[in-house]
Amino acid sequence: MSALFKWYNARLASKPFLTQCLTTAFLFGTGDIIAQTLSPDAILEGKYDYIRTGRMCVHGGVVFAPLAMQWYRIVSARIVIPGRQSAEALARMVVDQTVWAPVGITSFYLSMGVLQLHSLEQIRQELRTKWRQTMFQNYLVWPAVQFLNFRMVPLGYRLIVVNIVSIFWNAYLSWISAARSNQNYEHS
Repeated sequence: MSALFKWYNARLASKPFLTQCLTTAFLFGTGDIIAQTLSPDAILEGKYDYIRTGRMCVHGGVVFAPLAMQWYRIVSARIVIPGRQSAEALARMVVDQTVWAPVGITSFYLSMGVLQLHSLEQIRQELRTKWRQTMFQNYLVWPAVQFLNFRMVPLGYRLIVVNIVSIFWNAYLSWISAARSNQNYEHS
């Protein structure tokens, strides 16, 4: 594990943007692999959907990672409470969960819709039927994770911490995104 950590640190130091984008893409894809492997969903009918995994990788590496990297820089620079690390972490987590979480979840459904070549109306329907449930589930997982992330993890490693926890979160997102809202959804 030490060799892997040293290798990752070297890549992070030499090419931080590329390293974080590729790592995020890989771990988003891993979440989808878990979702498809464990899902009893009739959608898969015993078949693995490689394109679905590809969409998750694209969203993670091209959309989520660049936005999240910038977000963590902004939050770390703008929310500073000297000498009060716990208060600072709590403030960052509250802002993260009230600003970033809704944006991040919306961007996920928008990306998936665009990558599936859905119409704007289909994407709106997806957001109407799944966004609220996803936000509720988000609030069961992410406030504690983000408080600890902002409190204990240096800025350069916050995205990888989120990515590791996100393996299972992304499995959930992939599963809920693949589930059909209703039978007429694809025909509209």
